[in-house]
Amino acid sequence: MDPGLIPSGIERALAVSAHPDDAEFFAGATLAALARGGADVALVVCTDGARGGHDVPDLVAARRQEQAAALKILGGSEVIHLALPDGGLSAGEPLRELLVAAIRRLRPQLVLAHDPRTWFKPAGALTALGHSDHRAAGAATLDAVYPRAASKAFYPVQLRDPALAPWYPRELWLFDTAQPDFALDVGETFESKLAALRAHASQERGPGGLVEPARAAAERAGSPGHPMETFARLRLW
Repeated sequence: MDPGLIPSGIERALAVSAHPDDAEFFAGATLAALARGGADVALVVCTDGARGGHDVPDLVAARRQEQAAALKILGGSEVIHLALPDGGLSAGEPLRELLVAAIRRLRPQLVLAHDPRTWFKPAGALTALGHSDHRAAGAATLDAVYPRAASKAFYPVQLRDPALAPWYPRELWLFDTAQPDFALDVGETFESKLAALRAHASQERGPGGLVEPARAAAERAGSPGHPMETFARLRLW
């Protein structure tokens, strides 16, 4: 797959991840490139991450601090923690309503989210099974973008707040996908991605922690020295 370019005119981008560290793992270098290019980059984390650590006192608080540090490394501006139960995420309510509120307030031209079609995908010689929370977060994001966030008929109480208004983004980029059709050469910001992953210290367990699997995935998508992050790209208007 030949590398593409970040389109011009992206002033605001929003990434929606199921757990702390997901956005960095799948799209961290892209988020850093967007921020480096002048875009305001915000992140919604759907779950509290309570099932993602080992022997860490107050894991939820620790992961919030790690997420804030990681987004700062990438140049992002804001983390919204929805704090829904880790492992039990549903694509219905209240997640859709919470995501609509974020989209209406932040008004992103670009939304990045999990691909809800990913039940499994190849990972070198092995197969990686998809996470139910990832699929739920992706499906809820698509449901929030259309038809909900742009329509006054959905969650009209939100629209009493002058900071919230109907909004429809230009593009959706789905990461964590088994069906990529768009890739970015992220060599210039790849070290920022790895540094952001290292900020998730509670997850740095086992051989290589988060960093080595992320490096391997990016090099499989590209090549050594030319790592890539891949997406299913949806142009909406």
